[in-house]
Amino acid sequence: MRRVTYVLGWLVLLGFVAAPAYAVENEKKPDSSASSNEAANGEEQESPIQRLVEVRIDEYVVPARAINIPLPGKTKTLQELREQFKDLAEDDRVGAVLLDIGTLQLSMPDIEELRASLELLKNKGKKVSAFLNLATPNGYLLACAADEIVVAPTGNVVIPGLGRAFPFLKGYYQMVGMEYDVVTAGRFKYPGFVNRREPDKFFLEEFNAILDGWIGDYMRMIGTARKLSPEAVKDAINHALFRADEALQRGLVDRLAYYDECKEQVLRRGKYRLQKSREEGLANVNSLQDLMELINEQIREQEEARKAVGPKIAVLQARGPIIDMTLGPSFASQVISREDFVKVVRELRKNDSIKAVVMHVDSPGGSGYASDVIWQELRALDDVKPLVVSMGSVAGSGGYYIACPARKIFAHPTTITGSIGVIGIFPSMRSMLNRMDYEMTTMQRGERALLGSGLDTLSPEERQFLQDYISDFYSVFVDRVATGRRMPAEVVRQIAEGRIYTGRQAKELRLIDELGSLSDAIDAAREMANIPPSAEVRIVYYPRASSLGELLEGIGSVSAAQAVSVFSQAASPAPALPFDAQLKLFSSRIEPLCWMAVPPFYEGATVPGVSVLPSLPMRNTPAPALPWAP
Repeated sequence: MRRVTYVLGWLVLLGFVAAPAYAVENEKKPDSSASSNEAANGEEQESPIQRLVEVRIDEYVVPARAINIPLPGKTKTLQELREQFKDLAEDDRVGAVLLDIGTLQLSMPDIEELRASLELLKNKGKKVSAFLNLATPNGYLLACAADEIVVAPTGNVVIPGLGRAFPFLKGYYQMVGMEYDVVTAGRFKYPGFVNRREPDKFFLEEFNAILDGWIGDYMRMIGTARKLSPEAVKDAINHALFRADEALQRGLVDRLAYYDECKEQVLRRGKYRLQKSREEGLANVNSLQDLMELINEQIREQEEARKAVGPKIAVLQARGPIIDMTLGPSFASQVISREDFVKVVRELRKNDSIKAVVMHVDSPGGSGYASDVIWQELRALDDVKPLVVSMGSVAGSGGYYIACPARKIFAHPTTITGSIGVIGIFPSMRSMLNRMDYEMTTMQRGERALLGSGLDTLSPEERQFLQDYISDFYSVFVDRVATGRRMPAEVVRQIAEGRIYTGRQAKELRLIDELGSLSDAIDAAREMANIPPSAEVRIVYYPRASSLGELLEGIGSVSAAQAVSVFSQAASPAPALPFDAQLKLFSSRIEPLCWMAVPPFYEGATVPGVSVLPSLPMRNTPAPALPWAP
């Protein structure tokens, strides 16, 4: 009885968190019965007049939901948006698409992925128009893939180029009583974000090359689409901010109009009729039972697609830090949990209806041991059926490690990859203990019994011991890359050293095979699997969505405040696991890390000490014997 009450309590909480989203959706959606009557009267019946479809792309479009559950609402993932564009491209009834672009919380590789989907629409003969009230940098880059760009008369265009801020946090951690010893294999592997006050020469060389590569692609996207010379684009970037009329004069946009005016102009010009939106979201959810049925219905649809007869290509999402612990399928969109991920890979290998696997990697790496176990399983998979990798925003260090077994690797020009190196991070609470006036008495049996305890900094002998340990694993990493990329180990060592590269740079170094999108990777996998072009093939996505029971089990022993945070993230955009949280996780025990220990420089500086979101329950995380800094 207590168990039933407990579960019901969580279900009520889920309904409570979803209620605000329901209210917002209900305010915006027309009466569903009216839509049904219109359909019954024949308005949505077949017509020779092609349709205009409106698509809203804003801050509610996210790379992935924080919780791997198909909770309905305003949030839409890149995967769902790509599928929508693919369906529109294949629909002969659709003649044009109008993008209503708002503020985007996406990286440049994410924008490149959406741009590839827009190119597919255009190649299928669909006219694509992009409307922006305020053209933010990434929103404008996306709009440049459309046939025309329309901006509100009182709007503006912002294209300031690229600028990033990198925090060097030694002073901060000293203030809270923490010190970090860092041992690396690779000159470029670690620039010193937690134990230095300024960058070294390797960091400056590495990241200046990255920004140079990015700005080249940034300017290329604008110049090619707007038919502007490199000099004109550079001048526009240096100006940075334009009123709508100034942007029109410079050729950065095509027309000025408000959204309704823009829509009417597109309808008249193409003689289209407007297709009514069928996305109901939570508009028809009037009870907790309705919500549960809606979630379960979406889970059932996904399971039916996996069980359907016929050849399939699996898209395996590998997103987030690689951790050596088990959190269950509910958090598969946040972290790559070794045991959970390996189970999925084995399932794909044994499923005869799946003819090929495309793994989409968006990970900075993490545990070296977990990365190697996953590498072994993926290699076994590739022995049975083709494995192709598509890299997202970042596939660095362990993220690159697990990509190596693939027969072919695709990346975007602005993808961050490489970082072939190993690092060990060892915290010391000596300063904190002194401030708290702790007097420690230690006893040990064994010369290294207290190694990694965090009671003191590393001695010279301990540092050398750990350096040898880290260097040995670096040799394993290099060998894995050499095997996967069919390159001599000596060549891999020359380009490794922990250095980070853009996708375009990685192609020149043969660390990847092609510049392209997820769709390009799927096409390559289809060809490798010898699936005829005329054959119908289903695309199925893994890891599968979590059930409600698995979600409740995954958060069963966390606090109510954490649970509310978890459910809130399932229904709204959520950031990736912050650098500070990853640092605490990966420095909590002695192990070689194939981790790209860099704050997320897509978003600029990351300041530790701010509340950590998402609230990932890490109840199994090994912790030091004494408290961490608050």
